[in-house]
Amino acid sequence: MNDILEDFSLSSLLPAMEANVHAAWIRLGRMLGAEIHDEAQLLWFFSGRPFNLANGIMHARFPSNNAKETFEEKLKQLTAPRVPLAWLVGPSTHPTDLGNNLQERGWMRDDAPGMAIDLQSLSEQSALPSNLSIERVDDGETLKTWLRVMTVGSELPAEILSLLLDITAERDFKAVPDVHCYLGRLNGEPVATSLLFLGGGVAGIYNVATLPEARRQGIGSALTVVPLLEARKQGYRIGTLQSTSMGLNLYRRLGFREYCLFSAYSWSPPEAS
Repeated sequence: MNDILEDFSLSSLLPAMEANVHAAWIRLGRMLGAEIHDEAQLLWFFSGRPFNLANGIMHARFPSNNAKETFEEKLKQLTAPRVPLAWLVGPSTHPTDLGNNLQERGWMRDDAPGMAIDLQSLSEQSALPSNLSIERVDDGETLKTWLRVMTVGSELPAEILSLLLDITAERDFKAVPDVHCYLGRLNGEPVATSLLFLGGGVAGIYNVATLPEARRQGIGSALTVVPLLEARKQGYRIGTLQSTSMGLNLYRRLGFREYCLFSAYSWSPPEAS
């Protein structure tokens, strides 16, 4: 059961934020057909697909007495298949210098502040931009449109879109209670996306993306607020997200506060010489 969190103390909020991120990523892994490994020292999934977010590592808690040796052994195992990987480092990661160790081995770092907001502070009176409509994705064809807009708006490589569309074509659309995708249309044309993931007792926002030609019109803000208002109607008190540098000021204006830092480290196998 997903007990809804109302406590903003760091001792409660940070574990909930991490739990939401981890569960959302595992949900992605299952969609990709990945093997899930929930071990005493690490949570990770492996799909073997050739992009890093399809092979994810998180929730590291290596023992203090032999952390370095255990880390080295596990890293060797994870990189052996020679496919791209992503390793998420968050507030509870142990040892605390794990990210430095990854960077020393050539992993690339991308930081994202972990932010949260009291959903009671969101106003239902916020007007949508003119001619913008927002709909929940409830069929396979709309999901394909959502994927196209999300990948272009997020500036992801075209091959990732092709992969996601291939996976979608293999499976019938099924609604999932904890995952809700939103598509924004401007004058009827799809231009923006967001995703609401309910887990860890909080409402997590992901995949807020707007096509370049539709930016700076308040559309990203609307695609963030509308899902959170729906989560509030379901009884949720706290909304969370991990911000890109582009979105940081937007989320601050909405009332989000920074509580921690998430760092994603990515690795690709060296090209064969």
